[in-house]
Amino acid sequence: MLQREAGVGDIVEASGGADALKLLTTTETSERFDVIFLDMKMPDIDGLDIARMVDQFERPPAIVFVTAFDTPASDAFDLGVVDYLRKPVAADRLSRAVQRVTDARSTSAGAADVDLHPARIAVSASGGRQLLLSPSDVTHFESCGDYVRVHTDGESHLVRDTMTRLTDGWAKYGFVRIHRSYSARLSAVTEVRSGPAGRSVCVAETELPVSRRYARDLTSQLTGAVETP
Repeated sequence: MLQREAGVGDIVEASGGADALKLLTTTETSERFDVIFLDMKMPDIDGLDIARMVDQFERPPAIVFVTAFDTPASDAFDLGVVDYLRKPVAADRLSRAVQRVTDARSTSAGAADVDLHPARIAVSASGGRQLLLSPSDVTHFESCGDYVRVHTDGESHLVRDTMTRLTDGWAKYGFVRIHRSYSARLSAVTEVRSGPAGRSVCVAETELPVSRRYARDLTSQLTGAVETP
């Protein structure tokens, strides 16, 4: 399936965890890998253990977990994985995972500056599934008491977190505070409005209020906004 993906070059297959670790730590081959499609359960060494080792590399390759489990292990969310594929893997779903890796690598001209392990938010979905949302998936955050509602294009998910932590953590991906109850991704803002009730912005066809406290900073950042990875 990977061989049919545009932009995919050399593919190396490991017979198990020990073989994978050998390939990843051999001087001649270690730096040539851009991404590992890693099964969580393998002979010799568990996939999660390999992911933990890779996470300590100076320039770690991206990780995409491929597994038969319905829900990811909680440890997987702490390793900054790019994506999580459930077997049997559909061709279109694999294409999305490859594109996510490609997008992460293309955000910087220098490979050393590429963030291959961007933050992810784990959210609950129907059927007992959990989704990993990347910064480019999310349009804005909405404060809901002790929770934050994470909005994507047409959907929303409630997570137990704080607006401040999420906004500060994703500031490098273009997320800014626009109101006590809202944060938005700059590249998702399509319009700025001013009226009797004050200023507002349109994000994915949703109008959000902008408080006076954040208005000036928002304007300056919008004029110099950089495309979100």
